[in-house]
Amino acid sequence: MRLSAFIIACAICLTSEADLRFTAPVWRADLGLYLPNLVGATAAPIDLPKAEAYLVTSTDGRRLEDRYDSFGLWTSAAVRGRWRDADGNTLLVARLASLPPDEALGAVRTRLSFRSLQESAPFDPKNRSHRDAAAEAASPVALGEAVPPRRAQRKNLSALIAYPTKEENVLVYAFRPRSPERQESPDWFLAVVSAAETEDMASVRAHVDDEFLDAIYIPSLGARRSLAKPVLAPGQTATEADLLRADLRASVANYDEWAATEADDVIVLDDLDAGVRETVVTAITNNLPRLRKIYAKSAPSPLSGTNAVAAVRVFRNKEEYLTYVGADKNWTAALWSPTRRELVLYHPERGNETLLRTVWHEAFHQYLAYAGSMIDSSPWFNEGHAELFEYSHFDRKGEIVFERDAAAAAYVHEYASELAELLPSIFEMDYAAFYAGDAETVNARYRVAWSIAYFLEVGAPKLRFRPYESFRADYMKALVETRSMREATAKAFGDEKSRDDFIAAWLAFWREN
Repeated sequence: MRLSAFIIACAICLTSEADLRFTAPVWRADLGLYLPNLVGATAAPIDLPKAEAYLVTSTDGRRLEDRYDSFGLWTSAAVRGRWRDADGNTLLVARLASLPPDEALGAVRTRLSFRSLQESAPFDPKNRSHRDAAAEAASPVALGEAVPPRRAQRKNLSALIAYPTKEENVLVYAFRPRSPERQESPDWFLAVVSAAETEDMASVRAHVDDEFLDAIYIPSLGARRSLAKPVLAPGQTATEADLLRADLRASVANYDEWAATEADDVIVLDDLDAGVRETVVTAITNNLPRLRKIYAKSAPSPLSGTNAVAAVRVFRNKEEYLTYVGADKNWTAALWSPTRRELVLYHPERGNETLLRTVWHEAFHQYLAYAGSMIDSSPWFNEGHAELFEYSHFDRKGEIVFERDAAAAAYVHEYASELAELLPSIFEMDYAAFYAGDAETVNARYRVAWSIAYFLEVGAPKLRFRPYESFRADYMKALVETRSMREATAKAFGDEKSRDDFIAAWLAFWREN
């Protein structure tokens, strides 16, 4: 009986042992210290700050100015990494080196003005109220008053405090590493460990104590200089675009599996496998800058300039993609997020070609949003041209080739007369109307929209006197002026007779093609 009781007791101990464990410390150049991570954890990137578009008029003309949620800018700079393991345990690490903005909720700023705001209110690491305010702002849960932890003295930490929370499964610590160089005073950091409901919190606390807090350390300055350089470039950055690029690079700097690759006005963030990355990211960075120039020729912006940087985020699978964009987007394979100013997609099982075609499609939406000052354009124009570029490629001479979507072309050719009668209503549709109906109906509208864009790009330039040479430029100008997709369409056509002439030219083209 005693032996049986002993075996049962051992079994209970084993089943209550926490699955949450930590790796050996890993050098994080962006943080300037060695830091353990959750065993088996992968990156769980945080959202980019929400943006609002402002149309600014100056002597140089009108330009789009992005202004971002101040608190979102602060959070994206402070939170330096978030990781999640397969059991749902999460580790969040933040650098407490600046004060959260003392502004009304929802206040927006450019990155340059936000930097000036931060510089006007410097963070004092010796000031407890500064530390606590930054910790409260960076933490995903509400914090109580700071208290000394059970073991406050740590060999590699000059200071350590704990923040109590109402969440029983969440542990929050602020720590300040001890530097080998006495004259150096490292920043405060925040670590938030959120354990899954199945974890035993006594064991979790023990592992956090022994495997995480005791393992953090800063090497000597000489050793640090020989290690990888930080991603963030030193010195003052000159433009909004420079700051945006730096923030995008920094957003993945501490994730081992993620990379940031830049080319002209394009930056790709991805966690693809190495072989896929080499093929896909190279194709995007080689071709998307060229395509964006052709987007601009096809749908020229009336603005004198924007702060546009094409941010493309590629996840290795659909599960990670949905974790980031939300389970309600399960029906999507990719999306352009105008509020976050990024194009998000995942690598499909069908392979690289499918992914790249998706990029060319969604990247047009991204371009058009900036070119039209974030004003909603007509779905016939937006989706039609996105489809046009999805079916395009560069030939050996580097010239753009607009491929025919064979199925769409056959459909439009067969039903051209009937579709011509529907074009006036399609020109008037908003997105709710365009996407209404069953899949077959929506697919038919996409085909018609593609046929309009294909006609404007391939057929219209061959017409005598080129009557539609400025049609798309007129549409874009009217869109910004009227801030209405329907009024923009009406102004581009001029009057009902001109619209009917356009439909007749479209019909003649598709009857022959």
